Amino acid sequence: MNPHGVRALALLLVVAAEPAAAQSWRLRFDVAAQRVSFRGVTADSVPESGVVAGPTGGPVTSDGFAAYCYGDGFCRFYRPGSIRSGLPASGSTDLTLWGLGITGLRIRVNARLLRDLSGNRLWPGTTPALRLVEGFAEYTRDRFTGRMGRLLELGRLGNAGTGGLDGVRATWQSAPRGVLLGGYLGWGLARGTTLPVTSPAVNPLAEYQPEQRQFVAGALAGLHLGEVDAELEYRREVDPFTDYFVSERAAISLQGGVLPRVRVVAGADYNIAEGRWGSAEGSVAYTGNLLWATLGARRYRPFFDLWTVWGVFNPVPYAGVNGSLTVGPVKGVRVGARGEWFRYDPAEVITPNVTLEDSGWRWGVDATYAPGTQWQAETRVHGEARPGASSSGFDGAFTWRPNDALTLSARGGSLERPLELRFQDAGVIWAGGSATWRSGERWSLGMSVDRYWESRDRPDAASFDWNQWRVSARVSLTLRSDADRWALPPGRPREATP
Repeated sequence: MNPHGVRALALLLVVAAEPAAAQSWRLRFDVAAQRVSFRGVTADSVPESGVVAGPTGGPVTSDGFAAYCYGDGFCRFYRPGSIRSGLPASGSTDLTLWGLGITGLRIRVNARLLRDLSGNRLWPGTTPALRLVEGFAEYTRDRFTGRMGRLLELGRLGNAGTGGLDGVRATWQSAPRGVLLGGYLGWGLARGTTLPVTSPAVNPLAEYQPEQRQFVAGALAGLHLGEVDAELEYRREVDPFTDYFVSERAAISLQGGVLPRVRVVAGADYNIAEGRWGSAEGSVAYTGNLLWATLGARRYRPFFDLWTVWGVFNPVPYAGVNGSLTVGPVKGVRVGARGEWFRYDPAEVITPNVTLEDSGWRWGVDATYAPGTQWQAETRVHGEARPGASSSGFDGAFTWRPNDALTLSARGGSLERPLELRFQDAGVIWAGGSATWRSGERWSLGMSVDRYWESRDRPDAASFDWNQWRVSARVSLTLRSDADRWALPPGRPREATP
């Protein structure tokens, strides 16, 4: 959000801080911190004369590290890096105001503060420290709804990673179940973040970064009749400095109940700027008393703004089918299974020295046992095989609630991650526990402790173990006005119509 918008929003909050007679508000503070560590690699090199042929025929250094020689007189390799610890912490504030003297007016602000308390600035994602997630004024009157400020888009194109915008959004609906028309206008945010595209944290390649934020405009049209919901969206982004398109796309979303307990959901988007279809998916879901099942198919194509260099590589899409089945044979017991198979389109590249996989699958089986409200046990087994890598593992958790205020949990699991194109197999085993205490409707305190045993197995000296403790703590405080505590009046049966 630009400086003028920040000042205007701050002024609005100051004015709103003086409570009116009928003003209502809800305020929530969340603070969390975690001690974590990571271990990378350190680049090193030796002259070509300092390597010998290893057991597999490749070059190996005198101290046992597999190396890569490029013909420039040096062979390069990586040593295990030092263990570096960080203390990432976050604090967020969520404020909602209503009853401001204007019928239908509501104000919402959600801000987040990020910091690495270790002082080493090691942990990613902690700059910039202060971020405005949402901050808007909403006005609702009859069938019209308008918002102005920092908005997060909830449509299909927004879910695809286009983030939100600083601007206005307005919709009009003919009836609770009828025709919907709307649009939005403003300055866009970087995909998948609440930061502008001009922020240094978004793109480290500054020479390719836009000098100004993109201008965003979009239109919405929907039809909601009976059990059927359909919506169309058009979105265009333009670089105001060059007047070039950043993106231009359209999307359609459909969902509806075709039979009792059966619901169909489908959607697709089209990249107008590039003249090709993007992602699409469809699924059928059945919801019963003791059985839940889904069957679907999807096609995923990565999307990149036109200003980035990544679109030049033309990443290929993949298509797959998926399904899930969950049954509850007896009270308190639930068993489920899910699976997916997918295949990538031909990449149209030649690799004469190696044969690569272009398909994969993933699966999972889980079970939950909850005989009462006090305790619950759950476990999960999963695996996947993808081009270049695979994984398999299991995890489980046991939760006990001795009373309404206290929740105790123990958990653990294992994960194996063999890599197809690397001389490395990684495995990790973990175990830990957590406790959460709630005091009425205001306070919530939580703490967790986990132990990780991780190994990076290689046939040379670059293999290493990475064992660590992770400790985290959370505090939440919820405050609200007296008006927000008013109980709802007792319900009255609807009078029969003649």
